[in-house]
Amino acid sequence: MLQALQSNWLLAGGAALVLLLGLFHALTADPLFRRDARGAIRLVILGAALRGLQLALGSNIQGAWAKALEVGWMIVLSFGVIRSVVSLALKLVRSRERPAPKILRDVVDATLYVLAALVIVKHEFNLDLSSLVAGSAIASVVLGLALQDTLGNLFAGLSLQLERPFEVGDSVAVGTESGRVLQLGWRATRLETKRREVITLPNNQLAKQTVKNFSRGNEPVGVDVFISVSYEAPPNRVKQVVADTLGEVPLILASPSYRTRTWAYEDTSIKYRIRFYVADYSRANRVRDEVLTRLWYRLRREDIEIPAAPRTMHLLRPPKSAGLPLDARRSLLGLVDIFRVLRDEEREHLANAMVQRFFGAGERILEEGAAGQTFYVVASGTVAVTTRKGVEVTRLSRGQYFGEMSLLTGEPRSATVVAVEDSVLFELDRAGVGELFVGHPGLATQLSTLLAERRLQLQAVANANVPPSDHPEANRILARLRQIFGLS
Repeated sequence: MLQALQSNWLLAGGAALVLLLGLFHALTADPLFRRDARGAIRLVILGAALRGLQLALGSNIQGAWAKALEVGWMIVLSFGVIRSVVSLALKLVRSRERPAPKILRDVVDATLYVLAALVIVKHEFNLDLSSLVAGSAIASVVLGLALQDTLGNLFAGLSLQLERPFEVGDSVAVGTESGRVLQLGWRATRLETKRREVITLPNNQLAKQTVKNFSRGNEPVGVDVFISVSYEAPPNRVKQVVADTLGEVPLILASPSYRTRTWAYEDTSIKYRIRFYVADYSRANRVRDEVLTRLWYRLRREDIEIPAAPRTMHLLRPPKSAGLPLDARRSLLGLVDIFRVLRDEEREHLANAMVQRFFGAGERILEEGAAGQTFYVVASGTVAVTTRKGVEVTRLSRGQYFGEMSLLTGEPRSATVVAVEDSVLFELDRAGVGELFVGHPGLATQLSTLLAERRLQLQAVANANVPPSDHPEANRILARLRQIFGLS
C-alpha cells in the first residue's frame, strides 16, 4: 500500500478515481451516494494536490516540514480512496429503496481510517505501537467509564444494525412513540411522527423496548378498531352493518378480508373488534377516521344505539319522525311537486310517516340497479345523482327528492345517489304512501302523469335533450301503481 502511495502513478490513479466518482455522481439520483462521492472527490483532490506540492518543492523543503507534508498527503489520499471504495460498496449491496444506516457507514469509514493512519504513521516515523497501546491502558479505562452511556448507545446501535428489526424508512412504534425511521445514528435513532416532529430515541433505551414494525416486506398491515353498541342490537346484524360499511371505504383491502368479532360483554354495551387491512400503514389513522365516521351515520340510520357512559343521564330517544317539527316537515313536503296535489291532512299523514336519516359526506345513499322501496326528500345538505358510468346528472338540495320510481313502481334504482356533504334526508316507505290511495282515488292518475314528466326530463338530460312521447310512459306507470297497490 505504501509503495503504491509513493509511486509516480499516484496522480494518474487519483485523476482516474475522481473521473469515475464524478461519472457515478452524475448518473445516480441517490442523495446519500452523491454526498459520499462529493466527500471522496474532495479528499482525493486534496491528497493529490499535497502530493503535487511535495514533488514541486522537491529538495527545497527539508526536515520535519517535509515529513509532515509526506505523511499528510498519504493520510488524506488514503482516506479519499477508502471513502470512495466504501461508498461504491454500500451502493452495490444496499437495496434501491432502503439506504444503509448512517451508523454502518460511519463505523466502516472510521475503522478503515484508523487502520490506514496507524500503518502510515508507523512506517514513516518508525514507531512501536505496542508500547503506546500498553501505556494508554489506564487512560482507556478512565475514558471508558466517562463515556459509558455513549459507548452503550454505540454498541446498542451496532446490535440493532446486526439484528435489523427495522430499517431507514420503516414505519415503527416504540413504546408510546410511533413514526417513520429517519436515521440510525451513533448515539440515537430518529423518528419522524405524523405531526412532522423529529423524536430522538437513545439506542440503549431503544434496544430494551418492544419495537413494532409495520413496513416489513411490503405486506398488508392490520388495523384494529373497537366499538360498543347496545345489547338490543343482535350481533349478527351489527356485523353485517359493519361489513357493508367497510366495503365502501376505498383504502381498505379486500384481501386479507376485514372481519368483526364479538369481543366482550360490558356493563352497558357489547364490545366489538373490527380488523381491516391497509397497504400503507402511514394511512392507518386516515382510514380509522373514515371507518368510525361512516359507522356513526350508518348505525344511526339502522337505529343501533351507541350507549353513552354509565354516569351520563340522557332522555329517552324521541320517536323516529322527530327531528324537524311537524309544521316544518309538512312545509318540506309542500316543496315536492308530486305531493302538491295532496290535501293538508294527507300531507300531515305523510309528514308523520317520514323517518329522519343522516348521511355523511361521501356515503352512497342509493346504488344503481339495486332494489328499493323507499323515497327520500332532502331536508338539508346536497346529494349528487350519477349514472353507472360515473357521469353526474344533477345535484339535489333542500325540497328536492329521489327514489320515487322504485317506491311507487317497484323498479330497480335508475341511478346512484351520493351525499356530497353531510345531509339530512326524510325517508318514506311504501306502506305510508299506500294509505293515501284509499282516500284519494284520483291520486294514482295524477302521480303517474307527474312521474312520467319527471322521468322524461331526466332522459332528456341523459340523451342530449331528445324528448320522447310521454303518454305511453304515463300509462305504464299508472298500470304499475294499480298492480302494486291493488287499485281498481
